[in-house]
Amino acid sequence: MDTKIFRETLAQFATGITVVISRTARTTHGMTVNSFTSVSLTPPLVLFCADNRSDTFQTVQESHRFTVSILADRQEALSQRFALTGPQEELFQSLNCREGIDGIPYLADGLAFLDCSVENIIPAGDHHIVIGHVDNLGLLNPSDPLLYYQSNYYRPAATS
Repeated sequence: MDTKIFRETLAQFATGITVVISRTARTTHGMTVNSFTSVSLTPPLVLFCADNRSDTFQTVQESHRFTVSILADRQEALSQRFALTGPQEELFQSLNCREGIDGIPYLADGLAFLDCSVENIIPAGDHHIVIGHVDNLGLLNPSDPLLYYQSNYYRPAATS
């Protein structure tokens, strides 16, 4: 299968954008994720997919905890910031974060957050599917969501 056509086809599906963060005693890592969805209401489960090589995924594997921050339409720069690879020591210093369970930060300026413990991790090709049990959550700042569509950030036209 042609991977370019595969990517173009998947780009027809609009997604919301989140930032997943995890922390160990040594480090804190975060990454932009658009492969996030709910799995179950009872028990409350969500999932995201992570590249096998991701430092954030490695941190989630070690700590067995993560937070998910759902981004607002005004947070495109934040999405781009967490999409970068490399050292993250300074990444969190200037952000408005609050701490969830076990001190794992979430972005206080987002639409909402979920604080999760790892329920299961399933290998899937060059990624892993991480299923999390939602232990805490909250609505933060009502706004429109940041969306991704056809490989670009997307803002729906206002309707009257």
